[in-house]
Amino acid sequence: MNPHDVKRTRLFFIDNVRVFLIVLVIAFHAGAPYAGVPWYTIPSETTLLSEFVLGWFLTFCLAFFLGFFFMIAGYFTPGSYDKKGSITFLKDRFLRLGVPLIFFLFVVMPSFRYFLYWLDVYSCDHLSYWEFIVSEYYWETHHLWFVVNLLLFTGSYWVWRLVQKSVKTEMNLKVPGNKTIFFLTMLLAVVTFVVRIWYPIGWWDPLKLVEPAYLPQFAGLFVIGVIAYRNNWFLELPTSVGITWLRIGIITSLLFPLLYVVGEGKFSSFIGGFYWKPFVFAFWEAFLCYGMCFGLLVLFREKFNSQEGLGKALSSDVYTVYLIHITIVVSIQYMLIDVSLHPLLKVIFVILAAVPLSFLASHYVVRRLPLARKVL
Repeated sequence: MNPHDVKRTRLFFIDNVRVFLIVLVIAFHAGAPYAGVPWYTIPSETTLLSEFVLGWFLTFCLAFFLGFFFMIAGYFTPGSYDKKGSITFLKDRFLRLGVPLIFFLFVVMPSFRYFLYWLDVYSCDHLSYWEFIVSEYYWETHHLWFVVNLLLFTGSYWVWRLVQKSVKTEMNLKVPGNKTIFFLTMLLAVVTFVVRIWYPIGWWDPLKLVEPAYLPQFAGLFVIGVIAYRNNWFLELPTSVGITWLRIGIITSLLFPLLYVVGEGKFSSFIGGFYWKPFVFAFWEAFLCYGMCFGLLVLFREKFNSQEGLGKALSSDVYTVYLIHITIVVSIQYMLIDVSLHPLLKVIFVILAAVPLSFLASHYVVRRLPLARKVL
């Protein structure tokens, strides 16, 4: 079959990967306050056990799941540009990414933070919404930084195509084997370590648009996605290679307890600087990242490359779920503040409630709004 014909077919396994990843995103945010992470107005609630277990889970997810999203986004970018052309592509990206970003940044998130403020202030002397916005609200991108970065990457691709006026340099690259992926992993680790010498994990630009510590991973995987589209890598990557790297990713993740001991239970030991611990962590993270990205890609391609009605509905809601899930997750966490439960049980409850509620709200409420239908 001609690779260009294959690309026109629906790649169900990628849709299913996206559903899996968005569930991880919800679970990641569900566990934040119970791992000791500063989190909205939800008080930190943790034990030694929950801090270790959830620290492991959050670090595992952060090492690859957003980068995987960027790789998938990169994969679909060239085909969209080819089909729509320069101007229509740019308009479509602004409509799809820019409009929701503006609406959530200036309407939804400020309103939600005011709602939390109103709940937290028990006296009757609340600030008005406008007073809160101009005096108390801290303007930031929240979880929408992902959309900002995706806009930057797709915008950069748009500029590159205008300058290049050809796609030849995106083509004729062999499907990566173990050696190539190993080289890319080592390159990612070294570049990440170097960047984090000056920009450690948690440092953002003043507008909180970009976190440089993860930029090598995110930008690199987006570019890999672009190249993968031109060379049909997602379909032609050998199963043996994918499974090998899946094993590498899993084995790497199982080394986290060793990192935990070395860092004396403090993530701050690994965030950056010219020191051996950040150096080791950058390599641990890189091997986990590429192991899980290439490994899960092949696993889903071989085992989960079909889709029924429910799967189709879930995959169509992934983007909207990303936009709205924070409000649902934090609301459930707020309701559990005074509930006497072990933090790990609270995490499980939040996940079990937030995942279906996020998809239901997306499918039956948000995406049925008149204007949302054209955007989401």
